Amino acid sequence: MSAIDTPVSAAHLAEAKKGVAFGIAAHLVWGVMAYYFKLLDAASPVEIAVHRGLWSLAVAAIVIWLLGQFDDVRRALASPRIVLTLLFTSLLIAFNWGFYVWAIQHGRTIEASLGYFINPLLNVLAGAIFLGERFTRLQLTAIALAVIAVLIQTIAAGVVPWLGLMLGASFCLYGLIRKTVAVGATQGFFIEVLIIFLPAFAIAVWMGETGEALFLTTPFYTWMLIGCGVLTATALLFFSVAVRRIRYSTAGIMQYISPSLVFLTAVFVFGEPMDGWRWLSFVLLWGALAIYTYAALREGRRMQEALEPAQG
Repeated sequence: MSAIDTPVSAAHLAEAKKGVAFGIAAHLVWGVMAYYFKLLDAASPVEIAVHRGLWSLAVAAIVIWLLGQFDDVRRALASPRIVLTLLFTSLLIAFNWGFYVWAIQHGRTIEASLGYFINPLLNVLAGAIFLGERFTRLQLTAIALAVIAVLIQTIAAGVVPWLGLMLGASFCLYGLIRKTVAVGATQGFFIEVLIIFLPAFAIAVWMGETGEALFLTTPFYTWMLIGCGVLTATALLFFSVAVRRIRYSTAGIMQYISPSLVFLTAVFVFGEPMDGWRWLSFVLLWGALAIYTYAALREGRRMQEALEPAQG
Protein backbone atom coordinates (compact mmCIF):
# COMPACT_ATOMS: atom_id res chain seq x y z
CA MET A 1 0.00 0.00 0.00
CA SER A 2 1.43 3.41 -0.90
CA ALA A 3 1.54 6.34 1.51
CA ILE A 4 -1.34 8.02 -0.28
CA ASP A 5 -3.56 5.00 0.32
CA THR A 6 -2.88 4.80 4.07
CA PRO A 7 -6.11 5.03 6.09
CA VAL A 8 -6.61 8.44 7.68
CA SER A 9 -6.94 8.60 11.48
CA ALA A 10 -7.06 11.29 14.12
CA ALA A 11 -3.75 10.06 15.55
CA HIS A 12 -2.15 10.26 12.10
CA LEU A 13 -3.32 13.84 11.64
CA ALA A 14 -2.09 14.82 15.11
CA GLU A 15 1.35 13.41 14.36
CA ALA A 16 1.36 15.15 10.98
CA LYS A 17 0.63 18.49 12.68
CA LYS A 18 3.56 17.93 15.05
CA GLY A 19 5.72 17.13 12.05
CA VAL A 20 4.75 20.35 10.30
CA ALA A 21 5.53 22.40 13.44
CA PHE A 22 8.96 20.83 13.81
CA GLY A 23 9.63 21.23 10.09
CA ILE A 24 8.81 24.95 10.08
CA ALA A 25 11.02 25.50 13.14
CA ALA A 26 13.91 23.69 11.44
CA HIS A 27 13.67 25.81 8.32
CA LEU A 28 13.50 29.06 10.27
CA VAL A 29 16.81 28.14 11.92
CA TRP A 30 18.35 27.19 8.56
CA GLY A 31 17.10 30.45 7.10
CA VAL A 32 19.10 32.62 9.49
CA MET A 33 22.25 30.50 9.33
CA ALA A 34 23.43 32.06 6.04
CA TYR A 35 23.89 35.40 7.79
CA TYR A 36 25.47 33.63 10.76
CA PHE A 37 28.07 31.95 8.54
CA LYS A 38 28.79 35.24 6.77
CA LEU A 39 29.86 36.63 10.14
CA LEU A 40 32.47 33.84 10.15
CA ASP A 41 33.97 34.84 6.80
CA ALA A 42 37.47 34.77 8.28
CA ALA A 43 37.12 31.05 9.08
CA SER A 44 37.54 28.43 6.37
CA PRO A 45 34.55 26.32 5.29
CA VAL A 46 36.42 23.27 6.59
CA GLU A 47 36.81 24.73 10.09
CA ILE A 48 33.16 25.75 10.21
CA ALA A 49 32.03 22.28 9.06
CA VAL A 50 34.34 20.66 11.62
CA HIS A 51 32.90 22.66 14.51
CA ARG A 52 29.37 22.03 13.30
CA GLY A 53 30.12 18.35 13.79
CA LEU A 54 31.95 18.65 17.10
CA TRP A 55 29.41 20.77 18.94
CA SER A 56 26.41 19.08 17.34
CA LEU A 57 27.52 15.91 19.12
CA ALA A 58 27.52 17.70 22.47
CA VAL A 59 23.98 19.00 21.93
CA ALA A 60 22.72 15.66 20.62
CA ALA A 61 24.25 13.81 23.60
CA ILE A 62 22.44 16.12 26.03
CA VAL A 63 19.14 15.51 24.20
CA ILE A 64 19.68 11.73 24.23
CA TRP A 65 20.46 11.85 27.96
CA LEU A 66 17.42 13.97 28.78
CA LEU A 67 15.16 11.62 26.81
CA GLY A 68 16.77 8.49 28.27
CA GLN A 69 17.55 7.07 24.84
CA PHE A 70 21.08 5.70 25.30
CA ASP A 71 19.73 2.12 25.34
CA ASP A 72 18.12 2.81 21.96
CA VAL A 73 21.46 4.11 20.67
CA ARG A 74 23.26 0.96 21.85
CA ARG A 75 20.70 -1.26 20.12
CA ALA A 76 21.04 0.74 16.90
CA LEU A 77 24.85 0.51 17.04
CA ALA A 78 24.51 -3.28 17.35
CA SER A 79 22.88 -3.38 13.88
CA PRO A 80 25.46 -3.32 11.06
CA ARG A 81 22.76 -2.31 8.57
CA ILE A 82 21.73 0.74 10.62
CA VAL A 83 25.35 1.77 11.24
CA LEU A 84 26.27 1.50 7.55
CA THR A 85 23.18 3.46 6.54
CA LEU A 86 23.94 6.21 9.05
CA LEU A 87 27.56 6.24 7.94
CA PHE A 88 26.31 7.16 4.49
CA THR A 89 23.90 9.82 5.78
CA SER A 90 26.65 11.30 7.96
CA LEU A 91 28.79 11.69 4.83
CA LEU A 92 25.87 13.45 3.14
CA ILE A 93 25.59 15.81 6.10
CA ALA A 94 29.30 16.66 6.08
CA PHE A 95 29.24 17.15 2.31
CA ASN A 96 26.24 19.47 2.54
CA TRP A 97 27.69 21.47 5.43
CA GLY A 98 31.00 22.14 3.72
CA PHE A 99 29.70 23.14 0.31
CA TYR A 100 26.94 25.33 1.72
CA VAL A 101 29.41 27.40 3.74
CA TRP A 102 31.75 27.54 0.73
CA ALA A 103 28.91 28.93 -1.40
CA ILE A 104 28.14 31.69 1.12
CA GLN A 105 31.78 32.68 1.48
CA HIS A 106 32.31 32.81 -2.31
CA GLY A 107 29.35 35.03 -3.16
CA ARG A 108 27.13 32.20 -4.40
CA THR A 109 24.43 32.33 -1.75
CA ILE A 110 21.70 32.87 -4.37
CA GLU A 111 22.76 29.68 -6.16
CA ALA A 112 22.77 27.84 -2.83
CA SER A 113 19.21 29.05 -2.21
CA LEU A 114 18.27 27.66 -5.64
CA GLY A 115 19.26 24.20 -4.42
CA TYR A 116 16.94 24.42 -1.46
CA PHE A 117 14.13 25.98 -3.51
CA ILE A 118 14.10 22.94 -5.80
CA ASN A 119 14.43 20.54 -2.87
CA PRO A 120 10.64 20.29 -2.22
CA LEU A 121 10.11 19.32 -5.84
CA LEU A 122 12.96 16.83 -5.65
CA ASN A 123 11.12 15.39 -2.63
CA VAL A 124 8.02 14.89 -4.78
CA LEU A 125 10.11 13.12 -7.40
CA ALA A 126 11.88 10.96 -4.82
CA GLY A 127 8.60 10.14 -3.09
CA ALA A 128 7.14 8.91 -6.39
CA ILE A 129 10.21 6.90 -7.42
CA PHE A 130 11.23 5.34 -4.11
CA LEU A 131 8.17 5.46 -1.84
CA GLY A 132 5.36 4.79 -4.31
CA GLU A 133 3.68 8.16 -3.78
CA ARG A 134 1.55 9.29 -6.71
CA PHE A 135 2.00 12.39 -8.82
CA THR A 136 -0.94 14.71 -9.32
CA ARG A 137 -1.30 16.94 -12.37
CA LEU A 138 -0.49 19.99 -10.26
CA GLN A 139 2.67 18.36 -8.94
CA LEU A 140 3.77 17.51 -12.48
CA THR A 141 3.11 21.12 -13.52
CA ALA A 142 5.21 22.38 -10.62
CA ILE A 143 8.10 20.07 -11.51
CA ALA A 144 7.95 21.15 -15.16
CA LEU A 145 8.15 24.84 -14.17
CA ALA A 146 11.12 24.13 -11.92
CA VAL A 147 12.94 22.34 -14.75
CA ILE A 148 12.31 25.33 -17.04
CA ALA A 149 13.64 27.67 -14.33
CA VAL A 150 16.88 25.71 -14.01
CA LEU A 151 17.26 25.57 -17.81
CA ILE A 152 16.86 29.37 -18.02
CA GLN A 153 19.62 29.87 -15.46
CA THR A 154 21.83 27.38 -17.28
CA ILE A 155 21.37 29.01 -20.70
CA ALA A 156 21.70 32.57 -19.38
CA ALA A 157 24.84 31.86 -17.36
CA GLY A 158 26.33 29.42 -19.84
CA VAL A 159 26.91 26.90 -17.06
CA VAL A 160 24.76 24.47 -15.11
CA PRO A 161 24.09 25.75 -11.55
CA TRP A 162 25.85 22.64 -10.26
CA LEU A 163 26.34 23.93 -6.74
CA GLY A 164 22.64 24.56 -6.16
CA LEU A 165 21.62 21.27 -7.78
CA MET A 166 24.18 19.37 -5.73
CA LEU A 167 23.04 20.90 -2.45
CA GLY A 168 19.38 20.23 -3.22
CA ALA A 169 19.99 16.65 -4.33
CA SER A 170 22.18 15.77 -1.34
CA PHE A 171 19.63 17.09 1.15
CA CYS A 172 16.80 15.31 -0.66
CA LEU A 173 18.74 12.03 -0.52
CA TYR A 174 19.50 12.55 3.17
CA GLY A 175 15.84 13.06 4.03
CA LEU A 176 14.76 10.08 1.95
CA ILE A 177 17.20 7.68 3.60
CA ARG A 178 16.51 8.97 7.11
CA LYS A 179 12.80 8.38 6.58
CA THR A 180 13.37 4.72 5.75
CA VAL A 181 16.10 3.72 8.22
CA ALA A 182 14.80 1.87 11.30
CA VAL A 183 16.08 4.24 13.98
CA GLY A 184 14.54 7.11 15.90
CA ALA A 185 15.10 10.70 14.86
CA THR A 186 17.25 11.85 17.77
CA GLN A 187 19.07 8.52 18.11
CA GLY A 188 19.90 8.50 14.41
CA PHE A 189 21.23 12.05 14.43
CA PHE A 190 23.35 11.30 17.52
CA ILE A 191 24.94 8.33 15.75
CA GLU A 192 25.55 10.43 12.62
CA VAL A 193 27.43 13.14 14.50
CA LEU A 194 29.19 10.47 16.57
CA ILE A 195 30.55 9.06 13.30
CA ILE A 196 31.59 12.55 12.21
CA PHE A 197 33.24 13.38 15.56
CA LEU A 198 36.59 11.55 15.29
CA PRO A 199 37.60 12.84 11.84
CA ALA A 200 36.29 16.30 12.78
CA PHE A 201 38.32 16.31 16.00
CA ALA A 202 41.46 15.19 14.16
CA ILE A 203 41.05 17.99 11.60
CA ALA A 204 40.43 20.55 14.35
CA VAL A 205 43.64 19.52 16.15
CA TRP A 206 45.61 19.62 12.89
CA MET A 207 44.30 23.09 12.05
CA GLY A 208 45.23 24.30 15.52
CA GLU A 209 48.75 22.89 15.23
CA THR A 210 49.31 24.47 11.81
CA GLY A 211 47.95 27.85 12.86
CA GLU A 212 45.01 27.73 10.43
CA ALA A 213 42.29 27.66 13.08
CA LEU A 214 40.36 30.65 14.39
CA PHE A 215 38.98 28.65 17.31
CA LEU A 216 40.34 29.93 20.65
CA THR A 217 41.95 32.97 18.99
CA THR A 218 39.25 35.37 20.24
CA PRO A 219 36.13 34.91 22.39
CA PHE A 220 33.96 36.05 19.45
CA TYR A 221 35.18 33.40 17.01
CA THR A 222 35.29 30.72 19.69
CA TRP A 223 31.66 31.20 20.72
CA MET A 224 30.50 31.69 17.14
CA LEU A 225 32.07 28.38 16.10
CA ILE A 226 30.49 26.63 19.07
CA GLY A 227 27.19 28.23 18.08
CA CYS A 228 27.49 26.64 14.63
CA GLY A 229 27.07 23.25 16.23
CA VAL A 230 24.21 24.32 18.48
CA LEU A 231 22.21 25.78 15.59
CA THR A 232 23.06 22.85 13.31
CA ALA A 233 21.98 20.24 15.85
CA THR A 234 18.77 22.10 16.67
CA ALA A 235 17.73 22.38 13.02
CA LEU A 236 18.62 18.81 12.06
CA LEU A 237 16.97 17.32 15.14
CA PHE A 238 13.80 19.27 14.36
CA PHE A 239 13.94 18.13 10.73
CA SER A 240 14.55 14.48 11.67
CA VAL A 241 11.53 14.55 13.98
CA ALA A 242 9.42 16.20 11.28
CA VAL A 243 10.31 13.94 8.37
CA ARG A 244 9.31 10.79 10.26
CA ARG A 245 5.84 12.15 11.05
CA ILE A 246 4.66 13.32 7.64
CA ARG A 247 4.56 12.04 4.07
CA TYR A 248 7.89 12.69 2.41
CA SER A 249 6.36 14.77 -0.37
CA THR A 250 4.31 16.73 2.18
CA ALA A 251 7.59 17.80 3.79
CA GLY A 252 8.02 20.02 0.74
CA ILE A 253 5.23 22.35 1.84
CA MET A 254 7.35 24.23 4.36
CA GLN A 255 10.75 23.71 2.74
CA TYR A 256 10.73 26.99 0.87
CA ILE A 257 10.87 28.96 4.14
CA SER A 258 14.63 28.64 4.62
CA PRO A 259 15.65 29.26 0.98
CA SER A 260 13.36 32.31 0.89
CA LEU A 261 15.14 33.76 3.91
CA VAL A 262 18.52 32.86 2.41
CA PHE A 263 17.57 34.39 -0.95
CA LEU A 264 16.39 37.64 0.65
CA THR A 265 19.57 37.79 2.73
CA ALA A 266 21.74 37.22 -0.35
CA VAL A 267 20.05 39.94 -2.42
CA PHE A 268 19.30 42.62 0.15
CA VAL A 269 22.00 42.07 2.79
CA PHE A 270 24.94 40.52 0.91
CA GLY A 271 24.19 42.47 -2.29
CA GLU A 272 24.67 39.54 -4.69
CA PRO A 273 23.70 40.47 -8.30
CA MET A 274 20.37 39.49 -9.88
CA ASP A 275 19.95 40.05 -13.63
CA GLY A 276 16.68 39.81 -15.58
CA TRP A 277 17.10 36.15 -16.54
CA ARG A 278 17.84 35.17 -12.98
CA TRP A 279 14.74 37.00 -11.76
CA LEU A 280 12.67 35.23 -14.41
CA SER A 281 13.95 31.82 -13.36
CA PHE A 282 13.18 32.50 -9.70
CA VAL A 283 9.70 33.82 -10.53
CA LEU A 284 9.01 30.54 -12.37
CA LEU A 285 10.39 28.61 -9.44
CA TRP A 286 8.22 30.49 -6.96
CA GLY A 287 5.25 29.81 -9.23
CA ALA A 288 6.10 26.11 -9.13
CA LEU A 289 6.25 26.20 -5.33
CA ALA A 290 2.93 28.05 -5.14
CA ILE A 291 1.28 25.39 -7.31
CA TYR A 292 2.77 22.60 -5.25
CA THR A 293 1.73 24.23 -1.97
CA TYR A 294 -1.83 24.67 -3.23
CA ALA A 295 -1.93 21.00 -4.23
CA ALA A 296 -0.61 19.90 -0.84
CA LEU A 297 -3.08 22.06 1.09
CA ARG A 298 -5.94 20.75 -1.03
CA GLU A 299 -4.87 17.20 -0.24
CA GLY A 300 -4.79 18.10 3.47
CA ARG A 301 -8.36 19.39 3.30
CA ARG A 302 -9.47 16.16 1.62
CA MET A 303 -7.85 14.15 4.41
CA GLN A 304 -9.68 16.23 7.02
CA GLU A 305 -12.99 15.80 5.20
CA ALA A 306 -12.43 12.05 5.03
CA LEU A 307 -11.82 11.96 8.79
CA GLU A 308 -14.84 14.01 9.89
CA PRO A 309 -17.57 11.49 8.84
CA ALA A 310 -15.65 8.70 10.56
CA GLN A 311 -15.50 10.70 13.79
CA GLY A 312 -19.20 11.55 13.57
